[in-house]
Amino acid sequence: MTEKSELREILFALDQARRKFLQPRFTELGLTLGQGQPRILNSLLKRESVTQKELADTCRLEATTLSRTLDHMEKSGLIVRRKDPECRRSFRILLTDKGRETARQVRQALTQLDDILWQGFTPQEMDALWEGLKKIECNLKNQRAL
Repeated sequence: MTEKSELREILFALDQARRKFLQPRFTELGLTLGQGQPRILNSLLKRESVTQKELADTCRLEATTLSRTLDHMEKSGLIVRRKDPECRRSFRILLTDKGRETARQVRQALTQLDDILWQGFTPQEMDALWEGLKKIECNLKNQRAL
C-alpha cells in the first residue's frame, strides 16, 4: 500500500511538471503564471463580459489579487473595464482584440496539456481519477487551518 505522504509528493511533482510545461508558453505570450493571468483570459474567452466578483469566483482568486492582476492586464492591453450599467459601483471585464488572441493561444496551450495528461487512460480510469481528485479537493476545502 502507498504511504500517505506519497500522495502529497506526487501532487507536488505534478504541479511542478504542469508549471514546467506551461511556463515557457505563457512567458512567450507575456503572461505570468502565478498571477492567474492565463486562467483569467481563458475564463473571459468563455463569456463576453463578467463582473470582477464573478471573475474572482470563477478563477478561484482573492478579490485583491484579482484587482492587481487586472490592473496589469489592462495596462498590457489585454482587457478593458467598463462601468456596469446595472450597478454603478461595479465594472464589467472584457477582452480586447489583443486579449482575445492571447486567450486563444492560452486555450491552445491548455488543450495540449489536457491531451498530454490523459494519454494512456481509459474512460473508466479517467472517471475514477476524477472522482478521487474531487474527494481530495473536498477534503481540503472542509479543513480548517491547522
